Amino acid sequence: MLLLSRKRCGVTESSHVRENFLICSTLPSRHLALAARTSVQEAVKNILMISCSPYTMTSRRSLLFMVSLGVSLSLIVNCVQAEPIKYTVNTFKNCLPGFVPELNETTFCCPPQKNLNGPIVDFVPRHDPHKPLRIKKALQCLSGEELRTYTWKLQKGYELMRALPDDDPRSFYQQGKIHCAYGTGCFAQDSTNITLDVHYSFFFYPFHRYFLYFHEKILQKLLGDPSFTLHFWNYDNSITTSPPAGSRDGCFKAGHFFPAIYNDPTKATYSANRSIRAYTPNLVTDLGIPVSTRNTTSLPFEEAVARNRAVMHNSLITNATTSRAFLGRNYSVGDSQLLNPGLGDGSFEAAHASVHWWVGGIMGPVTTSASDPIFYAHHSNVDRLWTLWPKLGPNRHDPTSNLDWMDAEFLFWDENKVLRRVKVKDSSTTEAFGFRYQEVNDASWIQFPN
Repeated sequence: MLLLSRKRCGVTESSHVRENFLICSTLPSRHLALAARTSVQEAVKNILMISCSPYTMTSRRSLLFMVSLGVSLSLIVNCVQAEPIKYTVNTFKNCLPGFVPELNETTFCCPPQKNLNGPIVDFVPRHDPHKPLRIKKALQCLSGEELRTYTWKLQKGYELMRALPDDDPRSFYQQGKIHCAYGTGCFAQDSTNITLDVHYSFFFYPFHRYFLYFHEKILQKLLGDPSFTLHFWNYDNSITTSPPAGSRDGCFKAGHFFPAIYNDPTKATYSANRSIRAYTPNLVTDLGIPVSTRNTTSLPFEEAVARNRAVMHNSLITNATTSRAFLGRNYSVGDSQLLNPGLGDGSFEAAHASVHWWVGGIMGPVTTSASDPIFYAHHSNVDRLWTLWPKLGPNRHDPTSNLDWMDAEFLFWDENKVLRRVKVKDSSTTEAFGFRYQEVNDASWIQFPN
């Protein structure tokens, strides 16, 4: 058996590679046909005689063509050209109504065409090392003047965002719509016309990190405060305890209740369209609630806490031992949008969805979830858990050897209404974005016995 090595192809080299062979992506089909009619060894020899850069790689389609011409399937090719999904201005211009099968609902979430006429500017997050990192804090530990100041700024920021014209890409209306478009098949791959969805794949975490970043930048711009920081809803922390020795600025108070600052009906952080659960004081968030449920029944307190700890332990530890298990399926050009989340989601994505449906109302379905301000506190905690996961065991790391992940691209409007192009590979650390997360009591579920 002959393996073509991954050396110089941007991916990890196989331990079973015997020779460092590469196939040129510009190889004409007539040479592939010639190679297909010879032995595997001769095929590689003929291919390597073609003059091409050693840093190029064959496409998957070329390999399939070789197989169709009779090359043995025992030729295992690891060095294939990456075909990352890239959202472009044409992707946005060709936006069409999407569809959510579990709701049997057609969505109309495309961005206004007038916002697509400006330049596209590449964005790479870079933090000035001379400036301190901002700290995203657990909402349940804000108190006194800090809580009053944060509450005022948060509510004022959303008041200003809601006041923007609906066709302004920075408006709260369009923030909800762009998340809907990315998540309901409104966009399609430029080259294949296959519909796209950033959920149920390894794009789930990097997409939402960028989405949160630009959402926060818009709030900062509207407030005139570049230090404003969106804090997180720490619903996975079910135990109040004393800070461990050496804790710098940790929060060790249970955070599994709905944050009260989002429940003032006179403020822009409020949504009248939620389940009764979100308005019920001291009701434990249920991380195991069946997705899409409208049932308002809640578990008894101790039972809910125990289930939450078990869900967290299983989602971040027991069932999250590899990048595929935690992040979700690989997703590249030619892959179909998944309509069944169980086929492609990561180990925590179901629990994340349970929070959406526990809050209920517009926070439930992907069509409207980002139109509730609590969405951004919820996903800030999801983002925090992405930073925690690599620390919970061996072999837990982002798929940085996979160019389909690294070189995938999204588009977002920034605080100045400029369309920015971002790459997944630049999203892997919060420090690059200028912040870190406050330490919390993750031990409450890490050490939970199963």
